[in-house]
Amino acid sequence: MDLVRWMMAVALLAAPMAAQKNDWLIVPAQRVGPITAATTRAELGALFGVENVHDGSFEGGEVPEAATVIYPGDSSAALAVTWDRERPAAIHICFSTQTGPCRWRTASGIRIGLPIRELEKLNGKGFQAGGFAQQRGQVVSWRKGALEEDPAACGHLVVRLSPAGEAEGRDLSKGESDLVKQLQGDKPYASSYLPLLELNTIVSGLELQFTGTGCAK
Repeated sequence: MDLVRWMMAVALLAAPMAAQKNDWLIVPAQRVGPITAATTRAELGALFGVENVHDGSFEGGEVPEAATVIYPGDSSAALAVTWDRERPAAIHICFSTQTGPCRWRTASGIRIGLPIRELEKLNGKGFQAGGFAQQRGQVVSWRKGALEEDPAACGHLVVRLSPAGEAEGRDLSKGESDLVKQLQGDKPYASSYLPLLELNTIVSGLELQFTGTGCAK
């Protein structure tokens, strides 16, 4: 094999390796680091090191779910992957902290602990939030801002929101509790809604769900 062909062969082998490198990047419609909708449980050990991957449970919902936990001892890096048969159903990012630090973030700058005013700046306009029945809501519409996702893609980034005090684990004052009550109900609220701002609402959770017409099953 001559030198040119040898270099081409090396480049072809290096390409998939580079694609699998963990860059701590969340791509909302595609991946969390090297984990995509097509990643299998068997591949996680090669991607992150077998010593960093453990099967267990995730308790972020109403009932515990079986999950594969990556970096379980590091809250700034931990991921919990839940499964739909042999493929990822969702990836819960830095699930044991609501305030950060968290190494995972999007290229645009979405991260756990980000204030709502900064999230609005990233979107380039106001958005809508809702679902604050349990003091924790989420973005329900980016209103065609810069953070709008492709509905045909395989992957939806759920951006959860909480009052800073609740995320920090402290008891809310009466005034804060009264503000939270103004967020309850079925209707969405504009990101500029005064109670959201007065509560110093932050991004308190990120979850990439592999749903959408682009998901190959």
